[in-house]
Amino acid sequence: MFVNYKLKDDILYLEIDINYEFGSFSNKNKNIFEEIKDYISKLNLKNKFNKIIITCSGIVIGSLIFFSDNKSISNDNMKYVPNIDNNVTINVENKDTVNIENEIVNETVVENNTSNIDYSNNNEVSNTNYTYEENNDYIETPSYETMITVYRSNGDVITIPLEEYIIGVVASEMPASFNSEALKAGAVASRTYALKAKDTGKILTDTVSTQGYIDQDQMMNKWGSSYDYYYNKIKDAVYATKGEYLTYNGYYIEALYHSTNNGKTESSLDVFGNYYPYLVSVTSEFDKSASSYLREITMDINDVSSRLGINLNNDSIIEVLSYTDGNNIKEISIDGKIFTGKNIRELLKIRSADFDINISNNIVTITTRGYGHGVGLSQYGANGMANAGYSYIDILYHYYPNTYLSN
Repeated sequence: MFVNYKLKDDILYLEIDINYEFGSFSNKNKNIFEEIKDYISKLNLKNKFNKIIITCSGIVIGSLIFFSDNKSISNDNMKYVPNIDNNVTINVENKDTVNIENEIVNETVVENNTSNIDYSNNNEVSNTNYTYEENNDYIETPSYETMITVYRSNGDVITIPLEEYIIGVVASEMPASFNSEALKAGAVASRTYALKAKDTGKILTDTVSTQGYIDQDQMMNKWGSSYDYYYNKIKDAVYATKGEYLTYNGYYIEALYHSTNNGKTESSLDVFGNYYPYLVSVTSEFDKSASSYLREITMDINDVSSRLGINLNNDSIIEVLSYTDGNNIKEISIDGKIFTGKNIRELLKIRSADFDINISNNIVTITTRGYGHGVGLSQYGANGMANAGYSYIDILYHYYPNTYLSN
């Protein structure tokens, strides 16, 4: 619930996570007094203040005042008064944030041939006037000696330097044949994700439940005789961006990424129910020429019926009711039962929420466009932009608008 605090002149300022009220992933089982009590207990700040002021993005939204000299945190001993103080800036001393649901697609693919699309007239991407955030008031610049702990799927728990970890992530998550500028963009995104996870106490694994990761032995098995070339290529891309990460309003961003989309990325609001100004729908036309763009599968009608909980037949009526900002299916009616595109994707385990369904001779044919949730950086889109001459900074600011590249 709280992301940081400041203790000044017997007043405890608590910065509330803006996603606490609006995010579906937060813990709403506790009231504000219980949340404050737990937070203060962890910080060991008991009896060091006479009033608590709640802020959000540096703006005071209310205060909590004690009824008596007894400093117990409870509804019986405190009164909440909305917005009675001025704005305040809080420098980081502690953070305890929560995470958006994250899903990252991992697929071994080959480099694609991109089309000749001109992004120069696209208002969503520009080659100039980028802003770097050198002095960050909210998060401490990570040391190059930052260590990352990874809980591996084989049961091992390893702790390795940040940049070594990022090499393993990029090697796992992106084709090594990609353009180096795309690999750099992937390195910054995965480094941001790792730093936010470390900052918030999120456990990192080596699977797509967080971020994929492979060690050097696995890289050797993956690349064979090309190991030295690909390892050094990825290492160079990672170290070219050493220590760089993305922020929004002074906080690590939710650096989501995916393999491929249908020509537009998705907004986090449509997919996860949480709005982030930097996870909005943007064009991504290069994805349409990716090898992973279009897929067609067939399924037995009884299998589909069982998964969807309806009795399909060759004459079933299928109607798309609405689309998301990214032109994926938002709602679809199948024989009168309403599903979200995300529901169908999960229930049928298909590649994306942009799909067509056709039924004939008791066979269900499903055609999908794109691969993954579609939010944030597109790996194939990044490669297309890189091959068209865009830098990794161009790519990052295109897929994560309104963010800052920090170091």
